[in-house]
Amino acid sequence: MEGQINRIRSVMSEDCVVLLEELIQSNRDLAAENEKLRQEHEKTSKHQAEALNRIEQRLKEGETPGILRRRARPGARAREARNIAVPAACRRSVRKLYRVLIKREDFNGFELDENANSDNNRGIMDRVIEQVLHEYGGQERCPWSRAIMQAALQRYFLSCHETRRLKTSLKYEEHKKKSRKNGRQKEKLTRRTVALDMIQWQDANAKGRAAEVLLLDAMSSEESSYEDDGDGQPKVVGYKVKRLPWESRSLRKTKKNLDKAYQKSLTKRAKERTLPRTVSSDLSEREPPHGLPDWAVENCN
Repeated sequence: MEGQINRIRSVMSEDCVVLLEELIQSNRDLAAENEKLRQEHEKTSKHQAEALNRIEQRLKEGETPGILRRRARPGARAREARNIAVPAACRRSVRKLYRVLIKREDFNGFELDENANSDNNRGIMDRVIEQVLHEYGGQERCPWSRAIMQAALQRYFLSCHETRRLKTSLKYEEHKKKSRKNGRQKEKLTRRTVALDMIQWQDANAKGRAAEVLLLDAMSSEESSYEDDGDGQPKVVGYKVKRLPWESRSLRKTKKNLDKAYQKSLTKRAKERTLPRTVSSDLSEREPPHGLPDWAVENCN
C-alpha cells in the first residue's frame, strides 16, 4: 500500500514539474509578445506625433496642409524669395491690389517677356507694395514686411507667366480644369485638418491615428457636374466624388467623422451654399501615397 502511494506521489510530482515548465515557457512567450507590442506601439506613437507636429507647424505658418509651394526659377533673388514663407492672406492682398491697379491707364502690369527681377518688373512690384501699405495705413500697421510682399509678387509673376504660356499653347482650359480639381482636393485636406481639433477624441493616440492619413494624395478627387444656367452657359451644380479603390473602411470612417465635424461648425448660410456631392460610379486610378499607414489600405488590413 505504501509503495503504491509513493508511485502516485512520484507521478504527481512529474506532472507538476511539466506544468511548471509549461507555465514558465508561457510567461516567457507572453513577455516577448508584450515587448514586441510595446515596441510597435512606441513606433506608431512616434509616427502619429510626427504627423501632428507637421500639421501644427503648417497651421502656424498659415500654410494650407499638404500643399507644396511653386518653385521659382533659378537665380539668387529667386531662391531667396522662394525660401520666404508667404501667408495666404498676403498672397490674396497683393493679387487683389494688382488687379485694381491694372485697370488704371498708368499701370501696364508685369512685363512677362522680361525676368521677374528686371527693372521694369521690380518697379511694378514696388508700386503694388506701396498700394498695399497705403491700404493698411503704413508699414507700421501692415502685417507683412516688404520682403514677404516682394516674395508674394515674385510668385504671382511666375503664375502670370505660366498662364500666358498655357494660353498660347492651347492647353489653358485643360490646365484650368486640372487646377480646379487639385484645388478642391487641397480644400478638402484643409477642411479635414481644421476639423482635427473639433472632435473630442478618445485619446491622443486616436487623434494621431487620424492625423497620419491627412495627406493630399489620400484625398479623393471630384469632377464637376454642370447644368445650363438658362443663358446657354454651363453652371456647376454639384460634384461627383471618385472613390479611392484601395482605401479601407477605417479610413472612410475617419474621413466621414472629420467631414461631419467640419460641416457641423458651418453657419446656416455656409451650409446652404455648399454644393451637393454624390459618389461617382468611376473609381480613381491613383495609388496609395507613400507614408500611408497599413490600417488605411484595404489589402493591408
